[in-house]
Amino acid sequence: MSFLNTTATLHHVSSLPEKTTRDQALTMLSDRKFVLECGPAIDKWEPTTPSSPPEVPEAYRAQARGPLKTECFTVTDIVHAMPAGLWDTNVVSTYEITNITDGLFVRIKSPMGIVMDTTWEVKDRDGGAGLELVEHIEIRCSRLLIGLVKGECEEGWSKIHAKMIARLKEEIEAKA
Repeated sequence: MSFLNTTATLHHVSSLPEKTTRDQALTMLSDRKFVLECGPAIDKWEPTTPSSPPEVPEAYRAQARGPLKTECFTVTDIVHAMPAGLWDTNVVSTYEITNITDGLFVRIKSPMGIVMDTTWEVKDRDGGAGLELVEHIEIRCSRLLIGLVKGECEEGWSKIHAKMIARLKEEIEAKA
């Protein structure tokens, strides 16, 4: 029943530290362990083999960095703000992560039909002075859950970006 489902989009942008190179930022995004550990609600994760091949939208298939390779993970999040009785505090999802030209495409499949498609891209800042990290999220789920899922994303994005920026700053300082 599609009238019970809806879609929401979120868009977050953070300036990357001065002297960050595109290669450096893309290398960071390619570090699966690091990217997964940036999630503030992630309790544990492990590589997995999906029961069916991951679906990467055509727009991102064409942007694959090298041969199209999607890595899959089973991820357990601790979510404290769930309405009573809908979910336990541990939510187990499947993450499908694919390198694309300017970053990553991540599809997250969670219980209750929640699907989130996220792109993380390294872009030139307006005016060409440096780089920025652009995160675009499309959430598809029940109308009853959309506010909750959006709230979790809005609460966590700045923490994720901060960890990524801190890593890049440390790398730059280590080279100085």
